[in-house]
Amino acid sequence: MEKRILDNSISHEIVRYYVAKQNSTLSRLSGHCNVNVSTLRLGMLIKCLEDFMDGTLRISVIDVSESKIWFNTEWCCQKNDLILVSQEIWKFLLAVSVPQERVRLASDNSLCRVLEKLRINDKVWYCSNFNGYKELAVIKYIGLVPQLGQGFYFGLDLPESQELSKTSILCQEYFESIYNRAFATLNQISPYKADVPIQTAEKILLPKPVTNNVSNNDKKKCTLDPSFLALLETFSFDDSNNNNKSNHVSLPNEHHYTMRPIIPPNTDNKTGNMSEENGNKNFRREKPSDLIVGSNVKVLLGSDLRQGTLRWVGTLPDTNAGKLMAAVELDDGHPLGTDGTYNEIRYFQCKPHRAVFTDIEQCSPYDSGITRLDDRFPTMTTNSFGNMENVIIGMVRPISVKGNLETICGKFKGIQGHHNSCYLDATLFSMFAFTSVFDNLLFRPPNEKDCPEYEEVQKVLREEIVNPLRKNIFVSADRVMKLRTLLERLSSVSGLTSEEKDPEEFLTSLVAQILNAEPFLKLSSGQDAYHYQLFVEKDDHLSLPTVQQLLEQSFLTSNIRLKEVPSCLIIQMPRFGKSFKMYPKIQPTLLLDVTDIIEDSPRQCTVCGKLAEFECKECYGECGVGLESIAFCVECLKTVHRHEDRTNHEPKKLSVPVEFAILQEHCPVPRLYLELSAVVCIETSHYVSFVKCGSGSEAPWCFFDSMADRNGEQDGYNIPEMVPCPDFPYWLSEDGGNYLTKLTDDRNLPEYAKRLLCDAYMCMYQSPDVMMYK
Repeated sequence: MEKRILDNSISHEIVRYYVAKQNSTLSRLSGHCNVNVSTLRLGMLIKCLEDFMDGTLRISVIDVSESKIWFNTEWCCQKNDLILVSQEIWKFLLAVSVPQERVRLASDNSLCRVLEKLRINDKVWYCSNFNGYKELAVIKYIGLVPQLGQGFYFGLDLPESQELSKTSILCQEYFESIYNRAFATLNQISPYKADVPIQTAEKILLPKPVTNNVSNNDKKKCTLDPSFLALLETFSFDDSNNNNKSNHVSLPNEHHYTMRPIIPPNTDNKTGNMSEENGNKNFRREKPSDLIVGSNVKVLLGSDLRQGTLRWVGTLPDTNAGKLMAAVELDDGHPLGTDGTYNEIRYFQCKPHRAVFTDIEQCSPYDSGITRLDDRFPTMTTNSFGNMENVIIGMVRPISVKGNLETICGKFKGIQGHHNSCYLDATLFSMFAFTSVFDNLLFRPPNEKDCPEYEEVQKVLREEIVNPLRKNIFVSADRVMKLRTLLERLSSVSGLTSEEKDPEEFLTSLVAQILNAEPFLKLSSGQDAYHYQLFVEKDDHLSLPTVQQLLEQSFLTSNIRLKEVPSCLIIQMPRFGKSFKMYPKIQPTLLLDVTDIIEDSPRQCTVCGKLAEFECKECYGECGVGLESIAFCVECLKTVHRHEDRTNHEPKKLSVPVEFAILQEHCPVPRLYLELSAVVCIETSHYVSFVKCGSGSEAPWCFFDSMADRNGEQDGYNIPEMVPCPDFPYWLSEDGGNYLTKLTDDRNLPEYAKRLLCDAYMCMYQSPDVMMYK
């Protein structure tokens, strides 16, 4: 390690550069950030300030998204979570926008050494992100391009390009050329080898985009990583018979190895060695094979011969240098398969348990007799929302988080949004992803009072939304649209398939009108309800109200109680419309005490703690806080009301259960609690949710947005995302509340904390004890 100069008056000297190879937890050492623990995400760029020589480093994080949480803050990080890179490569990685690509480049030391030596006028292969093929290029500029963002770029001459690049005009400010020009990031170029013919390599590996006169059945884009072109010398190219009518790669005859699928680490490989002796005589490898990305291939897994599609070709970080690997998407799932990831790095997107990684020499082509369309996520349209397992019958338990929450979070997780569906997406995700409290809606048998379409709606909800969400952690937007169409047709709420709606409108349509569910709340007024709207008068002295305070104030003002402890309680915040908020911030209560809002439930005397027999509303807040302050035993009631200011109060006798009255000397008065399970939030007409991933006080929290990102424009599709929220409990704690009361500008709040506290629309609570009997 380079020597580090210590001086209390100057900042630390930069000594190392890293890339995060996986998600990990950081602890704050110093700086202005108000979060003590944060998550370092895969692909983030790191400057090491000090090596503590115990496996940990003092670092600063360079976030290309420019999140304020990393600004002028130093963290402690585990060294084995990082990949060391040179400063030369690191400054180019700043310009690479895809985290997985940064990790791939940083992991390939031999490639980095070659790329470091690139200079002006060197030849390289260039592959843009949008045209899908590679071409010869000449480097004419290396350096910063502030108009494009952080980091170093390559300015390229494209002597054979027939298409004008998006950055061609900008290139004129940095270098002169008589050819087409483009700026490229490090992952878009690869070393040029003079002994590989340009035209041949281009035809074989990266076909140019199809023209309009080519049928859709031929539109198979090849996604071979351009950095592996040199490996093609191990292949023979055959174009002797068809005169360029087909582009293919032929495997050498001597490479006839037994198929051994590569299973990600920490997965038990129980398939064993495989050979043709296992009876799969159709798996033949005697002849040269035509293999390009998009090819139909056979894969031998144990004694099973599986079929699939070649999705990716390249090298993997932990395999032998120079070994060309392939990723195959299986037609059917396999217990050892992934969803297109290997070692937590995504190489392509597919259904869970469908991807296997193997030597390309161990793939065998086959003619399926039909033309396969590429139905991966990147080709989804508004008419084709994805290819996850759309219908799952039976009962699927809520998602269970074992270990790190990061394993189930990320892009394409949750319910995919489409056409103003966020009100429904956020609500359904909150109700069903991690809890079974609402599962009675999925399984109640029909009765004579139900509408004729009851079972159809219930089946769509259960088998096409809830079950896929719990099993695949993904629901495509067409499944949700199917439910929305039914609700639009069968309920009194109009515009459910196209207009902006609120969660309570959706609950009215689905739960109350169509599923005809038993109301969740039974009120002492004789009314029933599915959710409770807080009605309170604003208290100007209350800068940061909690849900506990507002709930008790609302019940006191309305003069009602709950007849029984509910299995779930949905509370709507005191806001009207999408913009008016009574309070700028509301702090949800993690553990909601409902003891004093349950009718005929034993209550404690606010003075002595014994069984209360009277309540006095006029004493609210004088002898304690909340509704607890109005409950008194007989002796304390007399004592308190001797004061001249309370002589005109009118206490009311409470109804105490006979059984408890008999045992009151031997049993303490129990407190009844509901735990927070989700918070649905709204900002500028867009709903998102924070959801508890399990039960108990130690369960982690995640943030869900059904439209977190988008691919394409009018004909594109939305990308849902789940994000871990490790700081969620802090913002709802007493320490977090003390910090918030002192905060003068809400803009200084971290992004997710601001959305939670300032945009809360609806809080969902549940009783783990009561839900077992519902």
